[in-house]
Amino acid sequence: MDSFSTDGIVLQVRYTGESDRIVTVLTREHGVVRAFAKAARRPKSKLHAATQAFCFSDFIFQKSGDAYRVAEASPKELFYQLHDDIAKLSLAQYFGQLAGELVAADERNPENLRLILNSLYFLCNNKKDPVWLKAVTEMRLCANCGYAPDLTGCSVCGELPAQPEPMYFNLSAGVLLCRRCGNSYSGVAVNRSVLSALLHVILSDFDRLYTFSIAPGDLQELASICEKYILIQTERQFSSLDFYKKMAEL
Repeated sequence: MDSFSTDGIVLQVRYTGESDRIVTVLTREHGVVRAFAKAARRPKSKLHAATQAFCFSDFIFQKSGDAYRVAEASPKELFYQLHDDIAKLSLAQYFGQLAGELVAADERNPENLRLILNSLYFLCNNKKDPVWLKAVTEMRLCANCGYAPDLTGCSVCGELPAQPEPMYFNLSAGVLLCRRCGNSYSGVAVNRSVLSALLHVILSDFDRLYTFSIAPGDLQELASICEKYILIQTERQFSSLDFYKKMAEL
């Protein structure tokens, strides 16, 4: 494919040369595209606004050797409100780094773009608790990109014991264990409220993804589990996550 048109959100921007950018774009039908945007840092460039970080734009990408370049781009949504709050901006940067890491090139899953766009919209408009939103975005993106844990029952005996007996979530294996088959050494204890929230985030239709509620104490446990799970599964640290956590404490 020599060229294609798509819309997408700019996840990350790198500067190169005197006035150029290299952009990482999460697209609707082509996964993550990394492309060269010539002279995009010049204020009068037609690519200037559309290739800024977190700009949702229409793009035309052209193949240039083994890489892509941005032939045309026009902005649709700039998410300017993110720049008014350093904690929100750093969380958005984490979402961008996460999507850039997990979503493959040519991955045809439009839901990934919807997920990141919704996350940025909720951040900008204070529609959701950032702790809640972070957990939902982390675990749903994991599920979309092939890292979904199996939490439908004990991985050994298949049972899902009645409440209030806790289950144990083995973060490395991505499986659930009941009390008979596991313990605190084999996984993180999860109560039924947290388990229900995890199952909703992983399995619900996208239109219902943001409809659940959870008690404040359980939210902290949910957030801790989702963060630990994604770090273990990706086997890496995210500088943007470390920065966000520092900013959120201020």
